[in-house]
Amino acid sequence: MEEEKKYTMAELLAEEDERLAREAKEEEERRLAEEARLKEEKERKHQEYLAEKERKHQEYLAEKERRHQEWLAEKERRHQEWLAEKERRENTFEDKTLTCKKCGKEWIWSASEQKFFKEKGFFRPSMCKECRASIKVINNFHKN
Repeated sequence: MEEEKKYTMAELLAEEDERLAREAKEEEERRLAEEARLKEEKERKHQEYLAEKERKHQEYLAEKERRHQEWLAEKERRHQEWLAEKERRENTFEDKTLTCKKCGKEWIWSASEQKFFKEKGFFRPSMCKECRASIKVINNFHKN
């Protein structure tokens, strides 16, 4: 009987070992499944993070482009204002007092003279009429 008990005990121990091995295997499978689930969850969250990051970046780029377009429009508007003001000034003639570079005398350069010079494409005179006339006489004398 003693031997039978030993045999039965050995069977019981073998069955217990099998049961423990099976439980350990099941526990390992559960652990691996949980690790895989956690890894998938982590990857999903990472993908969500990357998608959100990309969305925010695209929003930033769109806002940056919108501001740039506003800036360009404002720059163009100011440029057009400047051109209009420049045109207005160029076509507004008022008598000016100029100083002759030759004799140092001051003279009035009339608005009508300014308009004539602009229409002909001449530069602003640097000498008074008398000095210009004397230069013409000298130049004509040298031609003959």
